[in-house]
Amino acid sequence: QRSLTLLLTTRFKNLTAGILRIKESLMGIAMGLVLTLVGMTGFTFFFSDEGIWGSFQVLYIEGKLGSLISLGALLNLPVFFLFIKQYRYDHAYGLVSFSLLLVGIIALLKFL
Repeated sequence: QRSLTLLLTTRFKNLTAGILRIKESLMGIAMGLVLTLVGMTGFTFFFSDEGIWGSFQVLYIEGKLGSLISLGALLNLPVFFLFIKQYRYDHAYGLVSFSLLLVGIIALLKFL
């Protein structure tokens, strides 16, 4: 009886720790998405005469949308180092995962 209770509490603790870890990683991914979108729209807003969506369409047609995405993703860099400094490794892991996803998207845009 006692060993079963100990086993179940241990498994519950491991499960909750795993869920919290996934939650922290998803927070890092969400932070990367938001920062990249803010960087892209900010860069477009300041350096383009057209609207944001019109600029995105023109850049896609010209094949330069990947460059805009990479410029927008530069905002992730200081946040990554802030997460590392604060020992938030799961957040940083999520941010790096999103950055790798962006690399794949940029590569697809480059070759399509």
